[in-house]
Amino acid sequence: MICVETPLDNFGAPAMLPKIFGKPAIFHQVKQLQRLGVDDIIIAVDAIPGELPQLVEQMRAEGGNVRLLRPVNFSEADYFDGPFLLVAPELWLDDGLLQEVLSWKANSVGTVEEGPANGLFERIDLNRRWSGVAVLEAGILLQSKEMPEGWSLASFLLRHSLQLGASEVAISQQRITDGSLLHVSSTGDYEKIIGSHFLEFRQSGTMEAVVANLSGGLIAPVSQRPALMAAFGWAPVVVSIASVAVAYGGHIMAALAVYVLALCLETLRQQLRAIEYHVKANDYLSWAIQFAGTATLLASFWRSGESLVDMSFLTTLLVALVLMSHMSPKDRTLRTISPLAVTLSLLIGLFLFPLSLVAKSVIVILLGLNIGARWGQMRNLGQLNSN
Repeated sequence: MICVETPLDNFGAPAMLPKIFGKPAIFHQVKQLQRLGVDDIIIAVDAIPGELPQLVEQMRAEGGNVRLLRPVNFSEADYFDGPFLLVAPELWLDDGLLQEVLSWKANSVGTVEEGPANGLFERIDLNRRWSGVAVLEAGILLQSKEMPEGWSLASFLLRHSLQLGASEVAISQQRITDGSLLHVSSTGDYEKIIGSHFLEFRQSGTMEAVVANLSGGLIAPVSQRPALMAAFGWAPVVVSIASVAVAYGGHIMAALAVYVLALCLETLRQQLRAIEYHVKANDYLSWAIQFAGTATLLASFWRSGESLVDMSFLTTLLVALVLMSHMSPKDRTLRTISPLAVTLSLLIGLFLFPLSLVAKSVIVILLGLNIGARWGQMRNLGQLNSN
């Protein structure tokens, strides 16, 4: 159960929830819980903003049982079947701490010590504050009908569970210091937390990571405009197909430059997919971009005068070596090998040498990096001696 405090406008009506990358913060909290295996979620809110029902329907359609309820309207049919996790408003836990909390026994309340750094957490007494998370028995929700007017549901359930003898689980101050547990006071705080989560990222190559860092500032403004989301979603495919046409026309350097642009746009597209939590879904557009890159290479070799056998052989070797490097994405050496890095190398080399010579030189370098990385891995595993 995630408790949400809805901001009110000057007329006392529910205002829009703060947006993070174009979505309310509650959307990201639900997706995090679902990623960790929680599939029955209640969003408890006193005043319902107009945007929230539609958002809940979207999350239900994407899988999982997500319900939107007002505490005053709770009925027994709405309650959980067993112990549940209670999350207070404006709270963020990282994956590690959240997994730990999910393993607590029922009737456990997380607490933090009193101190200047913990002033945003709700006070229990002079020496301790509530961390904002608890694991409670489902039956305690029946008591919400007795909640005094003006109380928040999270505070009421906390106080009531402590009165009933709930055990306390102390959360170390280090968890707050390192950002594992945060009481968020602004949209900027949420955006920083969630942005760092997405941009750790999921990029396969060093060059792509550089592009991701440079383009990170575009994520928030683009994500808030559906038209821009759609445009950047299709732009890499359109540009990569254009690179094939340019290569077929005989403009090899221009074709490689266009494909470099397509790969940079693809990095931004992957970041935008991450904030929509589509990273694990089949990404057919990414396949299309890779096929377009292969076609661009084939057309470039053909226009540079290579035979059918040679152009097929060189293209196959380049593509195979890039794929091989992805088998060990954590290896720092192999992270330097990526479609963007290879395409840039070919483009830069073309300023001095013919494409065939540049391609063969790049292949030798890729082979050396792959062999060196494998050798190092085998030595680390003790499978080779110093000889």
